Amino acid sequence: MTTADQFTCFATTAEGLNELCREELISLGATDAKAQPRGVTFIADIETLYRCCLWSRTANRIFLTILETKLENQEALTTEVAKIDWQQHMDAFGSFSVSFSGKGMGIDHTHYGALKIKDGIVDYFREHCDDRPIVDKKNPQLRVHGHLNRNQLTLSIDLIGYSLHQRGYRQGQQVTAPLKENVAAAILLRAGWSEIAKQGGVLYDPMCGSGTFLVEAAMIASDLAPGLIKADEMQLNFWKQHDKALWKQLVEEAERREEEGLRNLPDIYGSDASHKSLDIAEEAIASAGYSDSIEVKQMTVEQGRRWGDWQPGLVICNPPYGERLGEIDEVKHLYAELGDYLKNEFNGWQAALLTCNPELGMYLGLKAKRSHNFANGPLSCKLLRFDITEEAHREPTLKGGMELASQVQEFLPQMAESDGAQMVANRIRKNLKTLRKWANKNKVYAYRVYDADMPEYAVAIDYYHTIEEGEWLVVNEYAPPKSVDRGKSKNRLYQVMSVLPEVFEISADKIIFKVRERQKGASQYERMDEQKEFFTIIENGTKLRVNFTDYLDTGLFLDHRDVRAKVAELSQGKSLLNLFCYTATASAEAAMAGAKSSLSVDMSKTYLFWAQHNFWANKIDEQKHQVERADVIAWLAEQAEAPKQKFDVIFIDPPSFSSSKKMEGVLDIQRDHGWMIRKAMQLLNPGGVMVFSNNLRKFKMDELVEMQFDVKDITAATMPQDFKRNSKIHQAWLISARG
Repeated sequence: MTTADQFTCFATTAEGLNELCREELISLGATDAKAQPRGVTFIADIETLYRCCLWSRTANRIFLTILETKLENQEALTTEVAKIDWQQHMDAFGSFSVSFSGKGMGIDHTHYGALKIKDGIVDYFREHCDDRPIVDKKNPQLRVHGHLNRNQLTLSIDLIGYSLHQRGYRQGQQVTAPLKENVAAAILLRAGWSEIAKQGGVLYDPMCGSGTFLVEAAMIASDLAPGLIKADEMQLNFWKQHDKALWKQLVEEAERREEEGLRNLPDIYGSDASHKSLDIAEEAIASAGYSDSIEVKQMTVEQGRRWGDWQPGLVICNPPYGERLGEIDEVKHLYAELGDYLKNEFNGWQAALLTCNPELGMYLGLKAKRSHNFANGPLSCKLLRFDITEEAHREPTLKGGMELASQVQEFLPQMAESDGAQMVANRIRKNLKTLRKWANKNKVYAYRVYDADMPEYAVAIDYYHTIEEGEWLVVNEYAPPKSVDRGKSKNRLYQVMSVLPEVFEISADKIIFKVRERQKGASQYERMDEQKEFFTIIENGTKLRVNFTDYLDTGLFLDHRDVRAKVAELSQGKSLLNLFCYTATASAEAAMAGAKSSLSVDMSKTYLFWAQHNFWANKIDEQKHQVERADVIAWLAEQAEAPKQKFDVIFIDPPSFSSSKKMEGVLDIQRDHGWMIRKAMQLLNPGGVMVFSNNLRKFKMDELVEMQFDVKDITAATMPQDFKRNSKIHQAWLISARG
């Protein structure tokens, strides 16, 4: 809706940035700005609106609202659109496109909603003109967006035409786990970079990757309008009401401000272990015009050192977070090294670190002064901010499973006899009575005994019988929600710990506890041991190596025991492709069941080395059963284009989320599984079958996959007896070509 000189507008932004975007738009002159779940509504005159398009660092898109109305019925969508004077916005001989979101009035398909709006625009021109505009989805002169919430229609014009995070200094480069430019800018603003830069402080990113933080920091410090590089490409240039003279004036003003800002630009530095990432960073830096102001160097965090006399400023980075549970433990070492680097080299500086796992932030050995919620794609993250001073130094608690088990002895006398302890002990005994008979009958040597059956005693207890040293227990505590009193939760944990030796008739030093303890004032988690001690268990007739102390997971997902058995059964006498193979336990079992060959693909060097140990333990022929280290998504995209090899059986058990340069920021299995399945099916021999599984509780199979292929849900058939109490722990399907 507009008045003579005021426009109602909406700026979309990334999740978690709406309040920061609101503050930014107000600083640019917007009025009545209100943060909404997906962005910010605001009022602006034409000059302010242009400034928002040119200068917003946090917005994705900016829409000008031209209609807000309630619809009486579905047909009213077209008739209300036809009432708008479209000649104010476009010519009859021009072109346009329509996008649509939301649902209501029986309209629940985006294509159908867009079609109804398109019909309304065409109806208007047919009634008022001799000509009508054409639909051009690629390069339209006007982009129209409709949003329907029940019967409330909002119709807007997209003034940008692309996401504003696409600044224009990247020209097709890709790098693993990128951080979107507007999110990076928001993080810098929250970290106080604007003020630090004005005071001449240095910015340094020790894990700079493709250089997003570096370029965005330079743009902020040099007062470069983020929309300036692509100002001529914005959709507003084709809008019929566009004030070309005013826009030219504002663009020239932005160019002058940048020229002045470059004179006082502080030094900016970056380093990274990957020369490929640095090549991409240098291209982006040069494209943005900052080659003389930003310096990058290849260097690992372990090698970390300042290479100049730097004015104290801001250290900022977005370290890796680990794709799987075991990798999280590996990344802890990197965080510890980073913490040492900061404490040794950057005393008196400020630091800001974005982490998708707050647990990892605790391994820096620094006390955070503030934290802010952010989102990186579908991942919920925290920005941790530090003052690097001796007062902020702390030593992470390093207690491993063995040491923690010995602490149980202190609590045995007073805890084991409590009513709560006896109650949970009785529940475990009841489970054992059934499970031991089942396990003995089916030769199962590793199984889950208890899984938060009593919610207040929130632990998972797994039993292992190893070849080398007999019985072990692995106990994982589920971190309690903030609403649960930590003292009570800790007391209940000790009650569980106190009864396990008696219930299982096992010594305390063979009970491994993996707990996350939160200390007063900040989250502080127990760190795993580094004993590098492996044991062997037998599953489905195959020897598999497990590690109880060094990783959050043991190397074996127990809930997938029957899935692995199914894969092995299907692979007899056939070739197997195992994607996201982890420690390749499924491949080992398939080989022992008679698979003629297998290829196991994973990104982790650690897990593939572990996989080879599984093969060696069973004397599996590594010429026929091979492992390959690769980004699975990139590998799959490349192989599907021109398959070098096809397989009779394909097993895919992907993580719920994972970084990949072939996907939008990160792999989101709910969003991307359809693409993944279709690509993998191109590698399947005629008559072959795919086993697809995952552990995302709310996962829904893509309807298009079910339409294109024969899809059979085998979740119930692959749910082991010890996990039937938690039937949503995984889902599994058999997928084959139709006919």
